[in-house]
Amino acid sequence: MEFQSGNVARVTPLPARPRPLAATSGRPARVFDLAAERVRRLPPPEALAAVDEAARVYAALDAAGLQVRFDLSAGSGVQAELRDASGSKVRALTLAEVVDPGSLLPPDSAA
Repeated sequence: MEFQSGNVARVTPLPARPRPLAATSGRPARVFDLAAERVRRLPPPEALAAVDEAARVYAALDAAGLQVRFDLSAGSGVQAELRDASGSKVRALTLAEVVDPGSLLPPDSAA
């Protein structure tokens, strides 16, 4: 068996300690207050109120046994329908009713 000595790759050992990073600007690093950032990034109160109102309307419709369904298969865009608990179509909905579903609530529902 013969061994040929030729170009053998040299291995450079890693330094024992990492080198300190050089300061680029001479200024201290910026510090962020994460609690303040979380508060700042909350949705605006009117958006939270709209979500609460949508949840209230959904609960009232559900209690009345009604559902709003959207259908894309009509071929002419999105169709919205009011359906009962069994899934039967009650009637088609207009865009105004979809945008303001509170108008779909029965008159005796709590506001």
